[in-house]
Amino acid sequence: MSDDSASTVRLPRYEVGIDSYRAAKMLVDKHGEGAKAFAGRRLQELMEAGDEAGAAAWADILFAIGEMRRGPRPGEARN
Repeated sequence: MSDDSASTVRLPRYEVGIDSYRAAKMLVDKHGEGAKAFAGRRLQELMEAGDEAGAAAWADILFAIGEMRRGPRPGEARN
């Protein structure tokens, strides 16, 4: 094992369904730059209420917002 591979962390691929992207798109259309903060607050509320399924759904929406707003990764094809 080389020194480079020892310091590299590989995270599992995280994928969300199309419904999360649809919800994310609606939030971005409605809240603009505040969409991520809105989704984060809703996720926190549901976590505090103990609603695991709801929190998981909002975590997916929050992830989708981030994916929609990020630039291309190095070597990533552009559509």
